[in-house]
Amino acid sequence: MGPAQTLAAILGLSAASGINLYLTVLLVGAGQRLGWVHGLPPDLAILGHPLVLTVAGLLFLLEFAADKIPFVTPIWDGIHTFIRPVGGALLALGAAADLDPVARALAVLAGGTLALGAHGSKMGVRLLAHTAPEPASHSVLSVAEDLGVIGLLALAYRHPQFALPVLGAILLAIALLLPLLLRALVFVLTGFRGALRALIGPGGPGEIPDWVDLKALERSPAGARHALPCFTRKVRRVPRLHRAFLVEAEGTWHLVYHRWFRARSFAFEGGPVRIYPGFLWDRVVFMRRGQPQVLLVGRDWRQALPAASPRP
Repeated sequence: MGPAQTLAAILGLSAASGINLYLTVLLVGAGQRLGWVHGLPPDLAILGHPLVLTVAGLLFLLEFAADKIPFVTPIWDGIHTFIRPVGGALLALGAAADLDPVARALAVLAGGTLALGAHGSKMGVRLLAHTAPEPASHSVLSVAEDLGVIGLLALAYRHPQFALPVLGAILLAIALLLPLLLRALVFVLTGFRGALRALIGPGGPGEIPDWVDLKALERSPAGARHALPCFTRKVRRVPRLHRAFLVEAEGTWHLVYHRWFRARSFAFEGGPVRIYPGFLWDRVVFMRRGQPQVLLVGRDWRQALPAASPRP
């Protein structure tokens, strides 16, 4: 393989492994065995062995089924946080078999990092999908990911000159989406924790940070009557899925959040106008300056919200 195809193979295999390792192994092995892919290094030619193809096929079918079940997907992806990056690094090492030792070492590092980034992006998108955990959205995402793996590998081995710009765009997208994906991870993990804690009762005041209490004291000498952990969904001048607290002081609800190294807050106009019950989070709608502001409040604090007009 030429330098461009070798680089495209290293990056393409790594990115595809982070999305679906077993499909990547199955496609490369089947392509080599059926004559679709030529000139593979010896370390990758072993992927065409019947035993490797059989195991990869069975694991792909298992992942294909797991990806369609909303509550199984995060567990499956969590386990594969330790598998996909290692698989991506090993496949990158195999693709760099003809290079010198230094280049192979760099290929392993780049392959593992790219596979981890692709896996993290996939997991973050899936976690965001859990805000509306119907099977249809997960099935569409799963099929789109599999088609993406097929297209990426086809470009890497058939048209490396086009694959390299595409892979560069994927790297840029991962870097740009990383803050949102990290917030999504915290958001969903907090939601699962709140749902489990709701079986016991509401959270205690000791779970509220001191800076929230200080902001509440600025609003009322008596402090906060309720302080509910929440995330923003649609709030003016606050990032999406930003962690915040919904604070009630002297009958007025405030949003208290930390941004740019300082605590900030503002008041809503009256109480919630709508509450939409959800699986992990309730959507709570307030009004501010005539515009609806949407928050996501955990189920463990549901009983602390005042009566509103819930609507599915």
